[in-house]
Amino acid sequence: MKTFLKFILFIFLIPQVVYGEVNKLQMDGRVRYFSTLVDDLGTRYDDTRPGPVLDLNFTYPINDNLSIKNFNNIINYEDTTSGDETMNIEINQRLGLLYKRGATLFYPYGKMVWHDKNPAKQVDNSHLGLAIQQYFSKDVYVVLDYREELSNGALLAGVRHSENVFESQFHKKNLFQIINYPVHLKLAYAKSPNLRKVSTIKFDMDITKRLEFSIKYVDNKGIGPISPGIDTQNQNFLVANIGYKF
Repeated sequence: MKTFLKFILFIFLIPQVVYGEVNKLQMDGRVRYFSTLVDDLGTRYDDTRPGPVLDLNFTYPINDNLSIKNFNNIINYEDTTSGDETMNIEINQRLGLLYKRGATLFYPYGKMVWHDKNPAKQVDNSHLGLAIQQYFSKDVYVVLDYREELSNGALLAGVRHSENVFESQFHKKNLFQIINYPVHLKLAYAKSPNLRKVSTIKFDMDITKRLEFSIKYVDNKGIGPISPGIDTQNQNFLVANIGYKF
């Protein structure tokens, strides 16, 4: 009888525990529409057409200083320039542990880039990395991000590239206001071996609590044995986007 009662209690408690754990999961995201599909690392999508991007992020708090963080960036690729196959969707995903110590955030993570169809030149890849975010005030912080390629999946004209990627960012929130709309600044630099160096300056404006407008300038410089002579790795872009946060 005791065994039966324990079993009934177990069956009753399992849904409550599962619900409690799922209820702790936090989600945020935004939908953005870009005038030109070029990301902050200088990656261009199907000859830089306009299009939508979905950001979907999940956080599972373990305690006040530690959480599991998952970032998802989904782009409607529609690539027709890579070969016989056409890629319709690109998913750029990070999963890692976010640890907070004072004004510093540490984020060791695994990263993958996946396409629903993958042409012969091989564009899917994965990385293992560490990002450190240091706050100097509530409105000023820097980010250092380094990752190593794991999958040997990045090729350009037969040359392996992006074996490691380094990014540095400077953020200044509330830099100034335009008609009472706060404007935020991002300065960034990134480098991928045998591919390119990228400098970015970006301004984000909060129109409402959920509606935002951004404009950025991206400067690409090809590096390595092949990229300096390839136009696509040496282009500069001025990009605008409007987004809705949820």
